[in-house]
Amino acid sequence: MSHFSLYLSITLLFVGILTAKSVTTIEFDASSGYHFTVDGLNYEVKGVAGDKNFELLKDFGGNTVRTWAINNEILDKAHQSGLKVVAGIWVEHMRHDDDYDYNDPKFIEKQRKKVRSIVEKHKDHPALLAWGLGNEVELHVPEDMLEIIWKEMNTLAEMVNSIDGDHPIMTAVAGFDAKKINDVKRYYPECDILGVNAYGFAPKVGELLLKYGWDKPYMITEFGPMGPWEVGEKSDWGAVIEESSHKKAERYLKAYFSAMNESPRYCLGAFPFYWASKQETTSTWFGMFLKEGPRLEAVDAIAYGWNGEYPDNRVPEIHSIESSAKLNKVARNSIHTARIDVLDHENDPLKYRWVIMEESKVKSVGGDFEPTPKSFPKLILKNKGYEVKFKAPRKKGAYRLFAYVEDDNQGAATMNFPFYVK
Repeated sequence: MSHFSLYLSITLLFVGILTAKSVTTIEFDASSGYHFTVDGLNYEVKGVAGDKNFELLKDFGGNTVRTWAINNEILDKAHQSGLKVVAGIWVEHMRHDDDYDYNDPKFIEKQRKKVRSIVEKHKDHPALLAWGLGNEVELHVPEDMLEIIWKEMNTLAEMVNSIDGDHPIMTAVAGFDAKKINDVKRYYPECDILGVNAYGFAPKVGELLLKYGWDKPYMITEFGPMGPWEVGEKSDWGAVIEESSHKKAERYLKAYFSAMNESPRYCLGAFPFYWASKQETTSTWFGMFLKEGPRLEAVDAIAYGWNGEYPDNRVPEIHSIESSAKLNKVARNSIHTARIDVLDHENDPLKYRWVIMEESKVKSVGGDFEPTPKSFPKLILKNKGYEVKFKAPRKKGAYRLFAYVEDDNQGAATMNFPFYVK
């Protein structure tokens, strides 16, 4: 065989592998419950919510990502990393724009064309596991519009099924109650899998769904820390108290095991949020990574859930933070100290970083974009590692002091507290 023929054969083989379509089905067994099969083989989802850090996900034992929108770049990168994708198809929210009017035939037709185009374009990609049709489309919808929204979701799902019958359809909701479950069952029967975005109540999702009569499979499509909207403990001026990265990791693991150890199992997969960093209420509330790249303990916890063991080198843990300014109103330009209690399982060398930041003034809904608040590096007077000396800002208002600890293996821990300059 000539070199050219050999090269052509290898190229065609690679292209064939890259473009070989896979087929996903949902199977039910009375003793073990629901499970996926991909091309006839059982497929257990070990997933995350996010479209970044694919190679790291594979390294830690994951195999699936859930996205809110989709493109060829995401699918190709996932496939190259050996991952499957629950591919998001974004369905517009009424609250985002007056033009997203579900009583307007022109808007309805435009959105249907967009959905059809997405499915036709990506339905044969080998990385595709399932469709994620819409995310929290019911959030802050007027009561008299809910039936219309769910019926349109059903029409969209029928259209997706008519184009691609080889991949099931999941739709994610923003929590639920008995009425929401009844509405989905009544107006949206084409929904194959109910996705639930759940935070504080994530460990009880399966139990509550059965109580409310949902007998199809489900996924926990977002979970992790308690949401700011769920936190009861607040400062005197209304700032919500954020848990440490260590406490959050405990919540991730409890929710994961609650979902995946059901008997029989109705949960097809759980997707911790968020497999990157994100500003939402604070710069550390939801991300499983710092913006600079190091992973937080949530990653180690989920890896334990997938593999039955922690990574060889675990991240640091902050167990407490104490300060005269913690949850207090302080004078402008006053001087304070703060101290953290830190554990590192391997006694790695640690780096400490302290940041004073304004409280976010943006009250976003449903994960909408927030700008990162202003920080004040000059107010950190003396960084002594696990202890810091700092000055309160001169401007009246709400602030937070963040503590960051990083080891030399790309592991990190975070904790913060709010204070108020009077």
